[in-house]
Amino acid sequence: MEKLTSSQIESRLLTLDSWTVNNGELCNSYKLKSFMDVMSFANLVADKSEQIKHHPKIIIDYSKIQFALVTHDIGGLSNLDFNLAKFIHETYNEIFV
Repeated sequence: MEKLTSSQIESRLLTLDSWTVNNGELCNSYKLKSFMDVMSFANLVADKSEQIKHHPKIIIDYSKIQFALVTHDIGGLSNLDFNLAKFIHETYNEIFV
């Protein structure tokens, strides 16, 4: 897995609505209608993460869920992070909007 350059990261960020890079991690948060919706969303992301063997940091606070993605093995962001972010965002839009 290859670490993305700053220009590659900036370019890929343009394709992800509301995702940002903070402290080297690709981050976003979502507000849902209920705790159970948040848990369902977290489980969908967990299933996908396990399939691709790339696990995000997930913080749950009642009806809010936060994600932080980074490829620890390379010490930065990779295509895996952006692919998982895209899955997270599309899943949220398809199921919870």
